[in-house]
Amino acid sequence: MRNVDDSCRTETQDSQIKFEENRRKIIFANPSNLKYLKVKVDGCAIRDNSIRCDYLLVSDDEKEERYVELKGTDVMHAIDQLEATIKRIGESTDNRHSYVICTGVAPQYTTRIQIKQILFRDKYKSKLLIKEKEFREKLY
Repeated sequence: MRNVDDSCRTETQDSQIKFEENRRKIIFANPSNLKYLKVKVDGCAIRDNSIRCDYLLVSDDEKEERYVELKGTDVMHAIDQLEATIKRIGESTDNRHSYVICTGVAPQYTTRIQIKQILFRDKYKSKLLIKEKEFREKLY
């Protein structure tokens, strides 16, 4: 991982890898107990005043990256935070995922969000998911 201090990383093989803030959370099921690195991005891996997402989950071989932003209602700003973080500390990978977990999306998915999802897919090789309050995903 590019420019990430070791103090910002935590190794885990937990069967449930969780990131949570203000009643918003994402849980990654890790049934095989594979080794992952949990990275606190906001205020640790990136300490300056630039925009950045909250967390990053990286596979032990660093071939899989999962960027997480836990946000209130400003989904477009959350997407900008994910994009800035990928540009700054992301490695070259074809297995990248980005998540916005928010309190609400109004109205549903806007055209701007759909355009951003295409950009993430094409430019960053990342699936961009926007979910409300809580999301669970299985790691393989």
